[in-house]
Amino acid sequence: MSARCPLPARASFRDLLRDLVGQQVTVRPGPPLALREDRPSYLAGYRFDAGGAAAMAVADLTLAAAAGAAIGMMPPKETLAEVEEAGALEGDMLEFFHEVVNVAARLLNSPTTPHVVLRSLDPVPGEIAEDLAAMATAPSVRHDWSVTIEGYGEGRLVFIG
Repeated sequence: MSARCPLPARASFRDLLRDLVGQQVTVRPGPPLALREDRPSYLAGYRFDAGGAAAMAVADLTLAAAAGAAIGMMPPKETLAEVEEAGALEGDMLEFFHEVVNVAARLLNSPTTPHVVLRSLDPVPGEIAEDLAAMATAPSVRHDWSVTIEGYGEGRLVFIG
């Protein structure tokens, strides 16, 4: 098994997301995220600079849309309705959510582990790198959270390391 990085604490993630989106954010323990064929979730693949898998985060469509809309300062109701109709993140919304998970990489870095960066953001179910799939099936650490962004809604997030 390759090296892993430390996963963020709930409070650290909450504070980072609150600062990014400029809205009140609540993060609390939640049930495991269940993937659905008819509704994609989004897997952020984090890797060490040398290329090995470090960690991953998977956000359901609701949270990905809420975080993307909030960071883009888009009107919540109209934007979330468009995402629901499309059944996936598209265009600017995907870029906005990419920015959220990219900035979250800083929470995965520590003075005692190699540097970690976001290397991929992929819809799941879908094609996932073998080493990330192995990490998902045998995690060393797993944090399942319910995340609420005031005015934008509540969704699910799992960090796996």
